[in-house]
Amino acid sequence: MVHKRKVAVVVDSSSCLPREILELWHIYVVPHELLIEDRSFRDGIDIEPAEFYRLLQQNHKVPTTSSPKPARFLEIFQMASNVAESIACITLSANFSATYDSACIAARMAGSELPGCSIKVIDSKAAAGAEGLIALEAARVAQKGDDLERVMSRVEELIPRVNLIAFLDTLYYLRRSGRMPRIGAWAAYLLGIKPLTELKLGEARLLDKPRSRARAMEQLVSIMKGRVQDKPVHVNVMHAHAAADAQKLYQQVEAEFNCQELFISEFTPVMGAHLGPGLLGLAFYTDT
Repeated sequence: MVHKRKVAVVVDSSSCLPREILELWHIYVVPHELLIEDRSFRDGIDIEPAEFYRLLQQNHKVPTTSSPKPARFLEIFQMASNVAESIACITLSANFSATYDSACIAARMAGSELPGCSIKVIDSKAAAGAEGLIALEAARVAQKGDDLERVMSRVEELIPRVNLIAFLDTLYYLRRSGRMPRIGAWAAYLLGIKPLTELKLGEARLLDKPRSRARAMEQLVSIMKGRVQDKPVHVNVMHAHAAADAQKLYQQVEAEFNCQELFISEFTPVMGAHLGPGLLGLAFYTDT
């Protein structure tokens, strides 16, 4: 008889966790879908980020994305149930996607197909590296042997504490995807603005409008410093096809902060399709 652990953690692919971290902490990933030139790709499985960004820059046709269908979640729930008695599923903010609803439908379907396996779905109210940090902490708690209630309690505690700040290199791809008014996008493009934004509790807001990448990078660190001070901090340095700048930011964060955890993650194609190459950001939270 195979001994099962108490909790398995499932997350959708917008969480942008590096593959080695997913494997180390046994985190299951449900891929979003991408449609490029009438070809369908599973995010993070059928196409690598470097290849995707090359196609994005060469192709005038807008890639489309879709949330994982309930059947896709159910398939991953079935896999996770083979190794765990229960499942904690953490999703992209419901304000940005139907992913949470899809996972909830799958959890109800699993009631009859996976009897005895308790599944809890929670809206992370986050995206990208912030969602990834939440899922990673859930996996750490699960690996200690804590039960589903304790894992979900830790997730709920962490959600309001995780920060995500980032800047876009251009608003062209956001405009092209139809996610913002055309006039506003072109005005920002012509002015050379690198909009610095924050995602917090499912809401996005503009923090500043630096006019260069160098200034935007300075402000990322300055904002984080004001919030973190000298507290121990967990940090995810995020980038979209901007590895050199991500490494510079990593080194600066490592030198200036008391990092308990620090790693670099690349925006998956499903995120990059709307935001474009050049994005750079920080997701972080402090230990209490």
